[in-house]
Amino acid sequence: MNKLWCLLLVFFVLNSCKNDDRLFDLLPAKKSGISFENTLTENDELNILDYLYFYNGGGVSMGDINNDGLPDLFFSANQETNKLYLNKGDLQFEDITQTAGVMGNSTWNTGAVMGDINGDGWLDIYVIAVVGINGFVGHNELFINNQDNTFTEMSGEYGLDFQSYGTTAVFLDFDLDGDLDIYLLNHAVHTQESFGRAQIREERNEKTGDRLLRNDDGYFTDISEIAGIYGGINGYGLGVSVAD
Repeated sequence: MNKLWCLLLVFFVLNSCKNDDRLFDLLPAKKSGISFENTLTENDELNILDYLYFYNGGGVSMGDINNDGLPDLFFSANQETNKLYLNKGDLQFEDITQTAGVMGNSTWNTGAVMGDINGDGWLDIYVIAVVGINGFVGHNELFINNQDNTFTEMSGEYGLDFQSYGTTAVFLDFDLDGDLDIYLLNHAVHTQESFGRAQIREERNEKTGDRLLRNDDGYFTDISEIAGIYGGINGYGLGVSVAD
């Protein structure tokens, strides 16, 4: 009898400790409408042995692209198509990728950031790509918001169509002039040459070196060297943040 009471006591104690006040709930794609998958396909010429950053993933950016007060979601993909999901409220999203014109043309996208790059009050999307290795082609793409849930790719007009080993980027106003500048984070492809004397970080490489880009009335000027930004072939370029 005592054993029975002990078992019952343990049961009631454990049951009373159950906490249903969870901070998060996992929503299925059928409810949210978000079905994005960054599917990777390996082959003999492209895999983790050939490309150190093969499994680093794509990017995700959140922002209100149509100024309705609801955060929308943009996903960049490595081998798949980018996706833009419009927030319809009640945690339900609509895939507007094709009508918005943000699928992209680069074959290996990485980071994605949102920011009002032209100061018109509407968020634009900057997508970073890896170009020039492993057969990857394309360039970084800047999608300017047309204020009607569509975008126009204008990276060339803004001086942002870089063809480098891109990881991600961040918007900032480093010179406090009221417009957004950009720090572009790149990564290296590590070979025997990239492991050596520390001074090689000061020898700028156009593919691997990070860039600090100043917004000069809508066109971005690379001021990396005069700003003292390292840009050698030995950078890993995994993440970037901005703080005072």
